[in-house]
Amino acid sequence: MSIGFKIKKLREEKNVTQPTLAYELKISQSELSKIENGKTRKIDFLLMNEICNYFQKDFEYFIMKVESADDWKLTDNLDNKVFSSEKIIFDIKKIIDENYQNKKLISSLLKENQLLKQKKGINES
Repeated sequence: MSIGFKIKKLREEKNVTQPTLAYELKISQSELSKIENGKTRKIDFLLMNEICNYFQKDFEYFIMKVESADDWKLTDNLDNKVFSSEKIIFDIKKIIDENYQNKKLISSLLKENQLLKQKKGINES
């Protein structure tokens, strides 16, 4: 199935009209029609990114060859699992980043504390 066919299928599943989707993607309705009907050979990467974001699908979803309805179900299940995995990875990265920031803060506070102790030692002399 072509990328355009998959876009059309997703649009129809969401009950979104061509003019509405075209507006959301910031393209003309006729350009979207050409994409959906396979009358355009190239789709801009930025536009494809917008399409992926709009439908919450990975780019691979659009380029994978899917032949039957069962394949679509498998693809959707895979997308959900990939999305869940990506969310977990995002959350882990966030925790790691927060941990790194906390370590930097603790290190900074320890250095500041050490400087204050040194100053206090100088003032007491």
